[in-house]
Formats: sequence, C-alpha cells, structure tokens
Amino acid sequence: MRVVEWPALAAAEAPLRPSALSIGVFDGIHRGHQELVRRITAKNAELVSTIITFRKNPKEFLGKKDFTGDILSLGQKLAIFERLSVAQVVLIDFSENFSRISGREFLGLVRNRLCPGFVAVGSNFRCGYRGAADAARLEALYRRAGIPVDVVRPVLEGGCPVSSSRIRSAIAAGDFSAAARLLGRNVEFDLSPVAGERREGGSFYRTAPLRRIMPGPGAYPALLRCKGKAGAAEAVVVVSKDGILVPRTGEGETPCRIEFI
Repeated sequence: MRVVEWPALAAAEAPLRPSALSIGVFDGIHRGHQELVRRITAKNAELVSTIITFRKNPKEFLGKKDFTGDILSLGQKLAIFERLSVAQVVLIDFSENFSRISGREFLGLVRNRLCPGFVAVGSNFRCGYRGAADAARLEALYRRAGIPVDVVRPVLEGGCPVSSSRIRSAIAAGDFSAAARLLGRNVEFDLSPVAGERREGGSFYRTAPLRRIMPGPGAYPALLRCKGKAGAAEAVVVVSKDGILVPRTGEGETPCRIEFI
C-alpha cells in the first residue's frame, strides 16, 4: 500500500493515476467506514482505491470537548486499510492553514490531483472551512464534472447508526463487547510506542503518550500478543488512571498488543 503526504500531492507536477476514493477521518475504521472502503475497492483495477484521511483527528487540533482520545493509532489505521485492500492512502497533517481552506478549494485540489473516477462518502461527510461543504455539495460539484458519487447511508447496529462516538462511549464504559459489534473486531491497543516499566505482576505502560480513549479503572479480560510470536495468551489487564498493568506471557516476552474481549 502506498502512503502519500498531502503537501507532496498538492505540489506534484503531474496528477496521480485515476482513483476510486473516499474522504474522511475514519476514526476507528468501524463497520460504516468499512462499507465505504468496500465501495472503492470493488471498482475496476484501472481506478486506484484511495483513502484521504488525517494523521491526527482534527477534533484534537480544534480542541473539541467531545474528543477524548483516538480509537486507533495511525499505525493501526494504516495496517487495517492495507488488510482491507486499499491501494493508496493520502495523509493530511491538519493545521491552522489547512483548516481555513474552503470546501470548494479542497475538493478542487482532490479532483485535479487524484483524478477521481468514482467517490464514496458517508451521508454525514463535511469538509472545508467550518465544514461548509457537505455530501450534497460534493455530489453536485463532482457530478457536474462527470464523476459518479455514492453518498452512503449509515450502517445500523441496534437500530441506530454505527458511529465513532458510540464506540468511544462503549470503550469509556468498559463495554468492549458493544464496541466490538460496532467496529467489527475487538478493541486493540498497540503498546509498542511506549516502554513498559517492570512492576510486580507484570509490565506497566503509561497510556498518556498514546492519546487513546481509555476505559475506566478496573480489571479487564484481554488477549496478549507478542511481536514475532503466533497466537495470543488470555490474561487480565489492570487499567488505572495512569496506564495499564499487563502480565508477562513468558520469560523475556513483552506483549506489544492487547485486545480487550
């Protein structure tokens, strides 16, 4: 899978190959996001399946009160896109300058640089300064240019749309079964960016640097996975306000990922 930085794309002398693309934060890559990915990867091989997304959640940059941490790390997000057969990801580093680009200007840059032959977005899609351009605006602009657009209705779970906010609420409440139903997989934490501190009963990982949404303090069943080792060990991890205490799975083995179950 190819990863392209937005500044390099915007400054390139020539556009990339024609694409089938989707645009969004893809916070969690939940079942609704997976439907968007399915739409673009199902197109013919002449269109490069492409996701445009962000290095960091724009809500974090904008200081939104409802942003309580990422559902996935960037590394996890890219790995999931690759497993879902996405051929290309364009990463935007959200900034003050980028936040002031109008929706029309942004969509024009996307059209000129990525040559979309097909676009799929969610019905709640918004882009541009203060989110002024919505899915209907994108559809009107691109259809005028002869570009087919699918505005995809939300995937439902329990009669309500699957959403990142529902997943955050489930994780915060420690309801990992509900979160897994919305995500289509277990909630997973990548511990590799932080070093574990040896403590009685295991290794302690400080979670603040990970900027992840965390459950409340308590003991939770989990699967522990170690780098270079097949399979997973069942264990109970202890979450506190500062981090996670993870039991060791064997002599010299340090878990690098945990899945709450």
